[in-house]
Amino acid sequence: MNTKQSKKGHLEAAASHHEQAARFHREASQYYEAGKDHDHAAHQAVLAHGHALHAIDEANVTAKHAGAPMSPARSVESGPTAAQHHAAASDLHVQAAQHLRRAVKLFEDDRSAVAHETQLGLALALRAVAHGDEAAKQHVTALRETGAT
Repeated sequence: MNTKQSKKGHLEAAASHHEQAARFHREASQYYEAGKDHDHAAHQAVLAHGHALHAIDEANVTAKHAGAPMSPARSVESGPTAAQHHAAASDLHVQAAQHLRRAVKLFEDDRSAVAHETQLGLALALRAVAHGDEAAKQHVTALRETGAT
């Protein structure tokens, strides 16, 4: 596989991981919203987080080669519920996947657009991870309050 195909493959893999992360965050959000089976919701969140980290790694490989530095992680407001944080993370992962899919389509024709779309995808991914982190903090706090830890 040549270098161009390899970079394009990284973008495709990143988009796929974002789609998986979105699905797992959506499921976690639904469990939290229903107020049941928080342990399963937390498991879904861990799976989402793993896919998010893989997506960031895959996209970052291409971004580094394109000279597009990764943006620093951003914090998010702690007011929303865990369900709302997971829903936001899901939406952000969907958007990130869309930008990376667009980058794949533009790959042969417009390298600057590829770099731009990749950077947007990475920024959205980092915001999604921040929402997932905040939801995880809330879960741990709830476990402490119930004496489960």
